[in-house]
Amino acid sequence: MNKLPVLFVSCNAERLQAQGPAGFGPARMIRGKPYSAVVLISTSTEIDTPEILQLKGSGVSADKAHSLLAGQGFKLVVRSGNSAERESLLRTLLTAEPGELAELRLNTGMSEQEYRRVGVCLEVLREQDVLIICLDDKTGYKNGSGVALHESHLRDMLNSWVQNQQWGAVMSFKGDAGRQSPGMRLDDPTVCLLNAAFTLGGSRFPQRMFSSGMDNAAQTLSGFGWMR
Repeated sequence: MNKLPVLFVSCNAERLQAQGPAGFGPARMIRGKPYSAVVLISTSTEIDTPEILQLKGSGVSADKAHSLLAGQGFKLVVRSGNSAERESLLRTLLTAEPGELAELRLNTGMSEQEYRRVGVCLEVLREQDVLIICLDDKTGYKNGSGVALHESHLRDMLNSWVQNQQWGAVMSFKGDAGRQSPGMRLDDPTVCLLNAAFTLGGSRFPQRMFSSGMDNAAQTLSGFGWMR
């Protein structure tokens, strides 16, 4: 079964909407891979529980995402949203506009395992013509705040997650999986989102990285791509 890629895109969405036509890393990475719908996953410090926004189309993708997450015990708010800003952003990232568009907004403050469960729940959408973009939107961030994608420790973090997965698989095979601790609560939006992207990509290190510098640092677009 063919899977669409999962993209983790870090950018200032407000600034990017003023840019020209698509041609950045995301558009190049999915060239030749048709999709019928896009589901954006983002994080917000202003909500207390995950919510799904139905932005464009009949709502099939929003309903699928809600069903998959609710089936694993997540409590979600579902509502309609204004699609204009997100459609404008997608025009700078992709070459083809989707017929369906939905956005899953995750609150901060959940555990590492809960964000990873989100990715596990939604990975099946990759086999259903749904392109998933994890949008790490830096709009409104003060200079120096949050975790920056270009910092090596973020890539080191991904490497450590891969190694932990491999070690856990070995211990499980030997019959000594041990107990999983609930884990600390995460409050950095980038780290929260990257945990979900990691399991959406099959708990592997991403196969692609991209970076496109525009006029200044606030307009830089960069990210990861899980291609298989």
